[in-house]
Amino acid sequence: MLIAGILITIVAIFMVLVPQFFMRLKSPRIPDKLLKNPKMKIVLRVWGNIFVIVGILLIIFSAS
Repeated sequence: MLIAGILITIVAIFMVLVPQFFMRLKSPRIPDKLLKNPKMKIVLRVWGNIFVIVGILLIIFSAS
């Protein structure tokens, strides 16, 4: 559970910092209209923040 928490946290931090990389992944395919929408970056950053919290919680629960 500790390793999963660390991996989730690392990926989520990158999701918050570089949302363009995750938006350009091929699966699932996101239409070009959504890629240019600035709200999409905000949504991806919100999801990233949620996963950072989940990853930190996993690390805390596995350490205790």
